[in-house]
Amino acid sequence: MIDDKAATHQNLRKILARPLDSETAPATTEAPFFDETPSDRAAFQIDSAYQGREALERVVQALAENKPYAMAFVDTHMLHGWNCVQTIERLWQVDPTLQVALCSLPSDPPWGTLARHLGADDRLLILKKPLNNIEVRQAASVLTAKWQMTKEAALEPSDLEALVEERIHALAEANIIVRNSPVILYRLRGVPSFPLIYISHDIATFGHDRAALLASPVWANELVAPEDQAKVDAALARILEQDAEGASIEFRLRTGDGACRWVENRYVPVRDNDGRLIEVEGIIIDITGRKTAEEKIARLAGTDALTGLANRASFIAQVRQAFAAAQHGAMPFAILFVALDDFTLINDRLGHPVGNLLLREVAERLRHAAQESDLVARVSGDTFAVLQGEMIEPANAAALAAKLQAALAAPCLLDGNDVRISASIGIRAYVPGDRGADVMLMQTDLALRRAKHEGGNRYHFHSDELDQAARDRVALADELSGAIDRGEFELRYQPEVELSSGNILGMEALARWHHPTRGLIAPGVFIPIAERDGTMAALGRWVLDQACRQMRVWRDEGVAPLMIAINLTQFELTGAQTFVRDVAEAVAKWRLAASDLEFDVTEATLARLSWARSDILPQLHELGAKIAIDDFGSSYASFEYVKAYRVNHLKIARSLIHRSTRDPESAATIRAIVTLAHSLGIGVIAQGVETEQQRALLAATNRATSAQGFRFSEAVGADRASELLRQGHIAPSATSGSEG
Repeated sequence: MIDDKAATHQNLRKILARPLDSETAPATTEAPFFDETPSDRAAFQIDSAYQGREALERVVQALAENKPYAMAFVDTHMLHGWNCVQTIERLWQVDPTLQVALCSLPSDPPWGTLARHLGADDRLLILKKPLNNIEVRQAASVLTAKWQMTKEAALEPSDLEALVEERIHALAEANIIVRNSPVILYRLRGVPSFPLIYISHDIATFGHDRAALLASPVWANELVAPEDQAKVDAALARILEQDAEGASIEFRLRTGDGACRWVENRYVPVRDNDGRLIEVEGIIIDITGRKTAEEKIARLAGTDALTGLANRASFIAQVRQAFAAAQHGAMPFAILFVALDDFTLINDRLGHPVGNLLLREVAERLRHAAQESDLVARVSGDTFAVLQGEMIEPANAAALAAKLQAALAAPCLLDGNDVRISASIGIRAYVPGDRGADVMLMQTDLALRRAKHEGGNRYHFHSDELDQAARDRVALADELSGAIDRGEFELRYQPEVELSSGNILGMEALARWHHPTRGLIAPGVFIPIAERDGTMAALGRWVLDQACRQMRVWRDEGVAPLMIAINLTQFELTGAQTFVRDVAEAVAKWRLAASDLEFDVTEATLARLSWARSDILPQLHELGAKIAIDDFGSSYASFEYVKAYRVNHLKIARSLIHRSTRDPESAATIRAIVTLAHSLGIGVIAQGVETEQQRALLAATNRATSAQGFRFSEAVGADRASELLRQGHIAPSATSGSEG
């Protein structure tokens, strides 16, 4: 029972904590819907929680003790801590089988509103107040019985489990998931470097000292095995995205004696009403027993005898597991079915022995073309399957399909025969809201049939819309690789203006791609493609060189601004040594000082740098370059971390500026940022200033503040930027909109 009122707990206990009797039994002579069983008359075992967080700890502890709760009564009006929706969501993240009776007032939002938050879930029953004894007792009886039936149904062996049992009877005990292993709860403060602010006492069972971890700035290095650190960093990076609801990942946790245990780690970001990150809540569950059982089963029961790949049963089991993990926030995945074109003709012409050699060769090529995180299987005679374990977007699955086709197209010399083959591929990419793993498998098969029907030697997604979108994305990536050499990129420049005088203090360099047929493509489209497809290094060097070249032109003309700002991406910042060398070479080539450059780093990127303990910002400082935090105030609810970085400017987020004239809280946040920056000796630049009202609000802070935005100038070409610099200052225009 989860309710912040003690009287409610007392009343429900009177009803539920004793067997059904004449007081609570319904007085009726009608035939019952269900036969009454002895369990209907049993007393319920009841625990109380007065806040959502307390309830979560109780559920986690119950799972650890292998005594899970069947159901929970949750009140809709809890005044402290999480609300009812947050409580239910977090409980289901830990225990998806938990049944819930939500006790609501007649005036509460209708079912449709709750369903939008929780989904039209069959684990949820809504009871309207005032509750009577019979309703409460029946709800408890029905939901606990449903929980028991669900539990028993899950234990019935599927075809796969029956096959496994026949072949590895001796591993029966190893196939049981260890549910009494320790479960760790922890919280991180939502600022870059993510300090550990709470971790439950069970961490001691892994051989770690709780107090030492809480005091350590590198607590993650002490817990995460080095070979899994990149995976953990990537999972944490995913929850830094504004629309992220959580992430899940499996990794090896280091124990105090130097050994490792497999754990599942689930992150949940906690944000304020404006979307700023306040905390990160996490749950670590020991899954070593499950992993050991899976590995043994895979070795003994999940291998195709001819190719050594995973077999159909093993592949389907892995797909179902990937689907369940994705629903809990793990990386999305894709299923690819690969069928050889005209294999029957080759088999008939050259004979079965050569056909078998070909299948082994195909298996080897697929294995080499796939990534380490992918699973390759043979699912029938000449049909193979790939489970792409880390799919950022559907276009990644299309790129893998093209890579597989290219690998199979190379000639094969088999027993003296020159054999050439092609393949048809069906693709199904996971998206949130998918109905189930089995539906995805069926749709992958339909996509494969379509590829075959259209002549083979091609790939298809399960939908025309996704098919076209993925092909466009792959084509754009191919075109991007040569766009710099073809002269399709241009740098534009947006002035940064001092509010009090209108004087131009700096210019921000912004890359634009003029595609010959698609027109102007925004950075938000091509930058992610460049980062994922390996062209970001060349593009970043081009932007750096062109910005320095233009600064040299302005310096020679005697109109150079105090600095030119360049936006840095995550890709450039991961290679610290290379990037710092590139900066040093560029300023030397164009006879500039490093102090002529300012590098803009977003709050989210800064968080990733801090988590990875990158030293690139200190290196750029040592070189003499300036540093600015871009989009400041959009991602984090704390200013504490600013003191840890030697930044020259804070660039107030466009979203805060836009809200400032209609939201007093946003206006107050801006004033606090300006005051904080002034006290630390840091300059402030407001981004996306569009209206006179926004400009006046910033000017009223009585601090030296700069701004950029359409109120002053859009991003312009080099010639127009030179004209503006010769004028020296800009009077606010009446233009509206925003860029940069």
